[in-house]
Amino acid sequence: MTRVGRGQEVSLETARRFSVAPMIDWTDRHCRYLHRLLTTRGLLFTEMITTGAIIHGDTERHLRFDPTEQPVALQLGGSDPADLAAATRQGDLYGYDEINLNVGCPSDRVQSGKFGACLMAEPD
Repeated sequence: MTRVGRGQEVSLETARRFSVAPMIDWTDRHCRYLHRLLTTRGLLFTEMITTGAIIHGDTERHLRFDPTEQPVALQLGGSDPADLAAATRQGDLYGYDEINLNVGCPSDRVQSGKFGACLMAEPD
């Protein structure tokens, strides 16, 4: 069970039935706070965060979240297995309920970084 805002508990399985998709420049901690006020029964996602931003950037700024947002999933963007593993470890240390790899975003902005949907074009 995961504790969520207002002292309620919900299983991750139940939360997955309703989730708010990760959206670049939208699902930041302020947006997730609003969503959590609307429902305690959904799984919330971060906006996609690149592995480089987590490893080489301001990790605290990118990964910090309020416990009332839980259950919350971290969505990673990247293609290097070692960087993905390092970013996943950081996400785990921050207490995310789930780590999600972005392999579906068709955005040109994302694909220029060699992650998102273009990963499926080169499965090796």
